[in-house]
Amino acid sequence: MHKTKWLPFLRLIAGALIIELTVCNFSAWKSLFYQNRLLYENVRTEGGEENSGGFTAPDGTLTLCLENIDKPVHDLYIACDFSETSPVSYTVSLTDEGNYYPYDLPEQVLLPSLSRSYYTCLYPAGRVKTVSVRLNIPAGSTVTVHGIGINARIPFLFSPVRLLVILGVISLLYCLTRTDCRQWQTCGKSARQRVCTVVTVLLLIGMSWALSHINPLCVAPIWPHHRQYQELAEAMTKGQFCLDAKPSEGLMNAENPYDTIYLQANGIDYLADYVYYDGKYYVYFGVVPELLLYLPMYLLTGRHMPNHIAVFLFYCGFIAAVFALCRQLVRKWFPRTPYCLYLLICILTVCCGNYLFIIARPDLYNVPIMAANMFTVAGLAFWIRGTDTASKNFRAFLLFLGSLCMALVAGCRPQMLLFSFLAIPLFWTEFVRPMRSGHRTADALCIGLPYAIVAAFIMYYNAARFGSPFDFGAAYSLTSNDMTRRSFNLHQTLLGLWHYLFRPPVVTSDFPFLQGTQITSSSYMGKLNAEYTYGGVLVGNVFLWVLFSMRRIKDSLREKKILILTVMSAVIPSVLVTVDVTFAGILQRYMTDMIWGFCFAATVLTLAWIEKAADRQKLKTLSAVLGVICLLQAAYGFGIILGNGNMGTNIQTCNPGLYFYIRALVNF
Repeated sequence: MHKTKWLPFLRLIAGALIIELTVCNFSAWKSLFYQNRLLYENVRTEGGEENSGGFTAPDGTLTLCLENIDKPVHDLYIACDFSETSPVSYTVSLTDEGNYYPYDLPEQVLLPSLSRSYYTCLYPAGRVKTVSVRLNIPAGSTVTVHGIGINARIPFLFSPVRLLVILGVISLLYCLTRTDCRQWQTCGKSARQRVCTVVTVLLLIGMSWALSHINPLCVAPIWPHHRQYQELAEAMTKGQFCLDAKPSEGLMNAENPYDTIYLQANGIDYLADYVYYDGKYYVYFGVVPELLLYLPMYLLTGRHMPNHIAVFLFYCGFIAAVFALCRQLVRKWFPRTPYCLYLLICILTVCCGNYLFIIARPDLYNVPIMAANMFTVAGLAFWIRGTDTASKNFRAFLLFLGSLCMALVAGCRPQMLLFSFLAIPLFWTEFVRPMRSGHRTADALCIGLPYAIVAAFIMYYNAARFGSPFDFGAAYSLTSNDMTRRSFNLHQTLLGLWHYLFRPPVVTSDFPFLQGTQITSSSYMGKLNAEYTYGGVLVGNVFLWVLFSMRRIKDSLREKKILILTVMSAVIPSVLVTVDVTFAGILQRYMTDMIWGFCFAATVLTLAWIEKAADRQKLKTLSAVLGVICLLQAAYGFGIILGNGNMGTNIQTCNPGLYFYIRALVNF
């Protein structure tokens, strides 16, 4: 009996090992049967100067030439040593039986620290006659050429990381097709489920910690404007809201100081992405992260909070809030939800591609965005829990906490305050109607008081800086365009709706398979502020496709009195699109302003479909669909993390060792 219990797990491990050793090492197995293995030690070179046993290239190009080969060539091994550890790109050029003139193959990369990158498979047209390898070496570096090998034996690459990923995938699919296992028990209060939830949350936190450190430019930013929160902490300790930096005379005398193109063209010094107003520099990013993390750390330790740690902490809070909110949804409206599907929905939410983009690029801009998402989710969780408790005091406490979290969003991303309107359908039956007759005024006070307190502080903070309690200062940012002149434009709004929500991702056959594309428009006759994106929110995140089934499940939601709540949570992001594209533009990180509303609606709809699938066979089918969605979501997130958008700050440029190591893992 004991052996039978562990037999499925042993089979899964064995299956993962077989895939790792065979499929994932297909090139290595294939190379065992290659004939005519040769290593050309004396290679003719072009464009290089011999120097102390190596070669340097004045123009940065060194070409290695092989002639009179006249053999089938299946792979190429470049045996070189480099004086530097930076990646070296190279281009292979061939002539063969089908091509008299040489033709170039796609550019490849050699990474001195990664031996697997020395091998590349070739697919010529018949017998190869000549081979030339054009190396693009860094200026001043030395290359020692040991030779070029053809038809070399590619070494096996056993990767524990890849093995665990394979094991995780097949285990997920196996568990979701087994509706008779213990994990399919209803989501309840068992100790086993609590332990499993805690372990899952800790694993997600570990993943986020790793992702927050994969981009060295975010861990140790080289741009001065990424220290704005740190500079504001220093200013606040002196009792001021303006920064110590002094604007240049040229900036103060400029006719339009917000036209940064004019400033650059005329050599006028200014601090990019700072707020300039009335002869002083300010920080327009939300003040709540400053008060929660940056200022306390500076006061207590004299050291500054790094931006990537701040994003990590807020993302951890977001993870905990998502699990808590989903648990409240299950408890209040969907008590028959299987525990394993509850876990899967939570993981799908926190691992949406747009959130992974934020945690994998934890820079200054993403601090207030992640904080606003955390407070929004936590606020909804407290509100829903408050409507589901009988204790008056405990209910008042939960409602107060929920409203406090929601109100703090104003000090992070003010536009995300629109999610506070979800209070109307959420509280209408239980609170708003009774308030008309004088009942539950205490509840109304608990809901409204936090907004009044936070609003008073934010309005004071705004008025002290910009003379108006309603001016957050974003329009005075010295950014790529004059934001004081931005206004609503229907054409621009329609472009925003397309690119933010519906634009299909550009998927390619080359690693990392998802192409970041620069947004342009040939029909918009105006200045369009846009950056690289990876597809619209609703198209790229497969989990959100369930939103298109709302019409078929609306009766179930109406019975539970949450139809309007679900519809509003999906409509508010569309309004946020208009706000963001009008006042800022089309940027990948701004998609995280709106994605939470869609995720919340998708979660409610998925839970409703799970409850509707009463018999075990339908539940099994639905779980299999969720498993496929989970894998597609993982693939999309993988592409976003390693995507090539913005070449100056992506992983390929900033962490080439990790990038090409992962590429080697998926190059079978």
